[in-house]
Amino acid sequence: MNGAPMDEITVPQRRSHDNFVKSMLFDVPMAKDFFEANLPAEVLSLIKLNTMVLVPGTFVDKELRARHTDILYKAELKEGGEGYIFLLVEHYSTPDPTMAFRTLNYVMRILDRHVKEAKNAQKNPLPLPYVFPVVYYNGEKAYKGERCLFNLFGEYGKKVEALFTGPLNIVDISVEADMDIGGQKRASLLNWCMRYSMEREFLSHLPEFGRYVKDSISVSDWTEEDRERAKIMIDYIMSSLNTTANNDVLIEAMHNALPPELGDTVATLAQQLFEKGELKGELRGELRGELKGKKEAIAETLEAISLIKAGLDNQSISEKTKLELDVVIEFRKQLTH
Repeated sequence: MNGAPMDEITVPQRRSHDNFVKSMLFDVPMAKDFFEANLPAEVLSLIKLNTMVLVPGTFVDKELRARHTDILYKAELKEGGEGYIFLLVEHYSTPDPTMAFRTLNYVMRILDRHVKEAKNAQKNPLPLPYVFPVVYYNGEKAYKGERCLFNLFGEYGKKVEALFTGPLNIVDISVEADMDIGGQKRASLLNWCMRYSMEREFLSHLPEFGRYVKDSISVSDWTEEDRERAKIMIDYIMSSLNTTANNDVLIEAMHNALPPELGDTVATLAQQLFEKGELKGELRGELRGELKGKKEAIAETLEAISLIKAGLDNQSISEKTKLELDVVIEFRKQLTH
C-alpha cells in the first residue's frame, strides 16, 4: 500500500477502507471465491460453500471498529447441521499481539447469540454450530503475531490448553448421596447447605449440620467471622427450605442439633420470628418449663423481650431471667432501633 501506513490513516480513510472491504466481501460469489482459495482443505471438506448466507450484524467492540471489520457467513455442513465462517479483517499494519484471544472472544459471541436465539425461539441450542474464524491481514510485512491462543499464557499454556479441551470440572454434591462432605473444615457447612436446604426431609439432616459445626470448631480456630457465617447459613436454610414443619418445630430441632456455640444465633432467630408473629406464643411456656440446657437460652431471650416491652428496667430483667446485665442492655438496644 502506498502513502501513510495503516496505523496512521485518518478516520475518513479507515471508513473508506472498511466500506470497500464490505462491498467486496458482502458479495456472496466474491466471498465464496475468497474462502475457496484461503480456507484449509479440512475445513472446505466440511462446508457447503454454495449454501453460504450473509449474517447481518457485528461482533466487534465499538471502540475497535476502526481497526477491525468482521463479516459472518452461515453455511450448511456436508454431514448435516450448520456452521459459520467468521472473517475478521485487520486494518492496521501492526498486528494485535492478542489477536488469537480477541478472535476466540468473537467466536464465543457468535455462539452466545446462537444459544440466545434458539432459547428465544424455544428450540434446543445443541449441538452448537461449527465456527471457523479467518483473520484477513494486509500489513506491509508478513504477519508476525502469535497465532496460537495457548502460547499467550506463557508457561501455563499447556495447562490452559488442557483446561479448554478437557472435561468441565464440576463439584457435584447432589448425585452422590453417600459422598463424604465432612472433614472439609468450613467448606463442609457450605456443602451441607447446598445439598439439603431445599429438601422436604431437611430436619432429619440437622444433626449432621451440627456435627460439621463441631468438627469445624475442633479443626480450626472458631472465630466471630465463623459464627456470623454460620448465622448466614441458618438464615438461608430458614428462607429457602422446602418442609412442612412449622417454625416452632424448626427452632426446637435446631437447638437439639446445634452445639452451644450457635445457641445465641438460634435464640436471635427465634426472637425475630416471635416478633414477627411467626412463632407461636405457647413456645415461650414450653421453652421455660420443659427445654433444658442450651434450650433455656431461647426461653430467657423471649422472656427478656416481653419484660422490656412491659417497661421493666434492665436490672430487674437481669435478675428475673438470670441474663447478664450487658446482654439485657444489648437486647433493649436492638428492640428500640
